[in-house]
Amino acid sequence: MSECVFCSLIQKKANMLFEDDKIFAMFSPEPSVAGHVVVLPKSHSPILETVPDFVVADMFKVANKIGIAAFEGLGAQGTNVLVQNGPTAGQKQNHAMIHVIPRFENDKVPIGWNPKPASEEELSDLEGKIKDETKNVGIFEKEKEKPVEIERPKEIKEDKRLKALRRIP
Repeated sequence: MSECVFCSLIQKKANMLFEDDKIFAMFSPEPSVAGHVVVLPKSHSPILETVPDFVVADMFKVANKIGIAAFEGLGAQGTNVLVQNGPTAGQKQNHAMIHVIPRFENDKVPIGWNPKPASEEELSDLEGKIKDETKNVGIFEKEKEKPVEIERPKEIKEDKRLKALRRIP
Protein backbone atom coordinates (compact mmCIF):
# COMPACT_ATOMS: atom_id res chain seq x y z
CA MET A 1 0.00 0.00 0.00
CA SER A 2 1.30 3.45 -0.84
CA GLU A 3 1.65 5.99 1.95
CA CYS A 4 -1.77 7.25 3.13
CA VAL A 5 -1.82 10.96 3.98
CA PHE A 6 -4.44 10.49 6.69
CA CYS A 7 -2.69 7.49 8.26
CA SER A 8 0.39 9.70 8.71
CA LEU A 9 -1.71 12.57 10.09
CA ILE A 10 -3.25 10.14 12.59
CA GLN A 11 0.20 8.89 13.57
CA LYS A 12 1.41 12.49 14.08
CA LYS A 13 -1.81 13.35 15.97
CA ALA A 14 -2.17 16.38 13.70
CA ASN A 15 -4.97 18.84 14.52
CA MET A 16 -6.50 16.25 16.88
CA LEU A 17 -9.86 16.91 18.52
CA PHE A 18 -10.61 13.36 19.71
CA GLU A 19 -8.89 10.01 19.87
CA ASP A 20 -9.60 6.58 21.30
CA ASP A 21 -8.35 3.11 20.39
CA LYS A 22 -10.39 2.95 17.12
CA ILE A 23 -11.32 6.52 16.10
CA PHE A 24 -9.47 9.74 15.34
CA ALA A 25 -11.15 13.14 14.80
CA MET A 26 -9.22 16.11 13.49
CA PHE A 27 -9.71 19.43 11.76
CA SER A 28 -9.70 18.85 8.02
CA PRO A 29 -6.38 19.81 6.40
CA GLU A 30 -8.45 21.12 3.43
CA PRO A 31 -11.58 22.55 5.05
CA SER A 32 -14.66 23.64 3.15
CA VAL A 33 -15.36 26.11 5.97
CA ALA A 34 -13.69 26.97 9.30
CA GLY A 35 -14.35 24.18 11.79
CA HIS A 36 -14.67 21.39 9.18
CA VAL A 37 -13.78 18.14 11.02
CA VAL A 38 -13.08 14.65 9.68
CA VAL A 39 -13.73 11.53 11.75
CA LEU A 40 -11.59 8.57 10.68
CA PRO A 41 -10.98 4.97 11.63
CA LYS A 42 -7.44 4.62 12.96
CA SER A 43 -6.84 1.50 10.90
CA HIS A 44 -6.59 2.18 7.18
CA SER A 45 -9.76 1.54 5.19
CA PRO A 46 -10.25 3.04 1.71
CA ILE A 47 -14.06 3.43 1.90
CA LEU A 48 -16.68 3.19 4.66
CA GLU A 49 -17.95 -0.22 3.52
CA THR A 50 -14.56 -1.74 4.41
CA VAL A 51 -14.69 -0.46 8.01
CA PRO A 52 -16.04 -2.96 10.59
CA ASP A 53 -19.63 -2.19 11.63
CA PHE A 54 -18.75 -1.59 15.28
CA VAL A 55 -16.15 1.01 14.21
CA VAL A 56 -18.65 2.71 11.86
CA ALA A 57 -21.08 2.95 14.78
CA ASP A 58 -18.41 4.61 16.93
CA MET A 59 -17.46 6.95 14.07
CA PHE A 60 -21.04 8.21 13.82
CA LYS A 61 -21.28 8.62 17.59
CA VAL A 62 -18.14 10.78 17.51
CA ALA A 63 -19.43 12.71 14.46
CA ASN A 64 -22.65 13.45 16.35
CA LYS A 65 -20.72 14.82 19.34
CA ILE A 66 -18.51 16.90 17.02
CA GLY A 67 -21.70 18.33 15.47
CA ILE A 68 -22.96 19.30 18.93
CA ALA A 69 -19.60 20.97 19.62
CA ALA A 70 -19.92 22.93 16.34
CA PHE A 71 -23.33 24.26 17.37
CA GLU A 72 -22.21 25.09 20.91
CA GLY A 73 -18.59 26.18 20.39
CA LEU A 74 -18.73 27.80 16.96
CA GLY A 75 -22.32 29.02 16.96
CA ALA A 76 -23.05 26.99 13.80
CA GLN A 77 -26.58 27.29 12.50
CA GLY A 78 -26.51 23.80 10.99
CA THR A 79 -24.17 20.97 10.04
CA ASN A 80 -23.66 18.65 7.11
CA VAL A 81 -22.52 15.13 7.97
CA LEU A 82 -21.11 13.71 4.78
CA VAL A 83 -19.48 10.48 3.60
CA GLN A 84 -17.84 10.35 0.18
CA ASN A 85 -17.17 6.80 -1.06
CA GLY A 86 -15.11 6.65 -4.23
CA PRO A 87 -13.98 9.35 -6.66
CA THR A 88 -17.42 9.55 -8.33
CA ALA A 89 -18.86 10.58 -4.95
CA GLY A 90 -16.16 13.24 -4.50
CA GLN A 91 -13.70 11.24 -2.36
CA LYS A 92 -10.24 12.79 -2.74
CA GLN A 93 -8.20 10.67 -0.30
CA ASN A 94 -7.93 6.90 -0.05
CA HIS A 95 -9.07 6.73 3.60
CA ALA A 96 -12.66 6.36 4.84
CA MET A 97 -13.95 9.36 6.77
CA ILE A 98 -17.02 11.21 7.91
CA HIS A 99 -16.98 14.96 7.30
CA VAL A 100 -18.71 17.17 9.87
CA ILE A 101 -19.14 20.58 8.28
CA PRO A 102 -20.48 23.44 10.38
CA ARG A 103 -22.85 25.61 8.38
CA PHE A 104 -23.48 29.33 8.62
CA GLU A 105 -25.90 31.54 6.75
CA ASN A 106 -24.43 32.60 3.38
CA ASP A 107 -21.29 30.44 3.80
CA LYS A 108 -21.62 29.45 0.12
CA VAL A 109 -20.46 25.85 0.70
CA PRO A 110 -21.76 24.06 -2.41
CA ILE A 111 -23.36 20.94 -0.95
CA GLY A 112 -26.67 19.85 -2.37
CA TRP A 113 -28.60 18.30 -5.21
CA ASN A 114 -31.90 18.84 -6.93
CA PRO A 115 -34.29 16.05 -5.99
CA LYS A 116 -36.96 15.03 -8.47
CA PRO A 117 -39.97 12.77 -7.99
CA ALA A 118 -39.51 9.10 -8.93
CA SER A 119 -42.27 7.21 -10.72
CA GLU A 120 -43.72 3.97 -9.32
CA GLU A 121 -42.12 2.14 -12.27
CA GLU A 122 -38.65 3.54 -11.46
CA LEU A 123 -39.01 2.65 -7.76
CA SER A 124 -40.18 -0.87 -8.63
CA ASP A 125 -37.24 -1.34 -11.02
CA LEU A 126 -34.78 -0.11 -8.36
CA GLU A 127 -36.35 -2.40 -5.77
CA GLY A 128 -35.84 -5.39 -8.06
CA LYS A 129 -32.16 -4.52 -8.54
CA ILE A 130 -31.23 -3.94 -4.92
CA LYS A 131 -33.64 -5.91 -2.73
CA ASP A 132 -31.61 -9.17 -2.72
CA GLU A 133 -28.51 -7.21 -1.73
CA THR A 134 -30.24 -5.77 1.35
CA LYS A 135 -30.97 -9.14 3.00
CA ASN A 136 -28.15 -8.59 5.49
CA VAL A 137 -29.26 -5.14 6.59
CA GLY A 138 -29.70 -5.41 10.33
CA ILE A 139 -26.99 -8.04 10.76
CA PHE A 140 -24.03 -6.19 12.20
CA GLU A 141 -20.46 -7.27 12.77
CA LYS A 142 -19.64 -7.17 16.46
CA GLU A 143 -16.31 -6.51 18.06
CA LYS A 144 -14.67 -9.63 19.43
CA GLU A 145 -14.78 -9.67 23.19
CA LYS A 146 -11.46 -9.06 24.82
CA PRO A 147 -10.39 -11.71 27.30
CA VAL A 148 -11.16 -10.78 30.88
CA GLU A 149 -8.06 -10.55 33.01
CA ILE A 150 -8.59 -11.88 36.50
CA GLU A 151 -6.33 -10.70 39.24
CA ARG A 152 -4.98 -13.57 41.24
CA PRO A 153 -5.52 -13.08 44.95
CA LYS A 154 -2.44 -12.40 46.95
CA GLU A 155 -1.35 -15.27 49.14
CA ILE A 156 -3.47 -15.39 52.19
CA LYS A 157 -1.64 -16.18 55.35
CA GLU A 158 -3.11 -19.33 56.80
CA ASP A 159 -4.73 -18.98 60.16
CA LYS A 160 -2.70 -20.96 62.73
CA ARG A 161 -5.90 -22.31 64.29
CA LEU A 162 -6.99 -23.84 60.96
CA LYS A 163 -3.55 -25.37 60.52
CA ALA A 164 -3.81 -26.90 63.96
CA LEU A 165 -7.26 -28.34 63.17
CA ARG A 166 -5.92 -30.09 60.09
CA ARG A 167 -3.41 -31.94 62.25
CA ILE A 168 -6.07 -33.49 64.47
CA PRO A 169 -6.54 -37.14 63.41
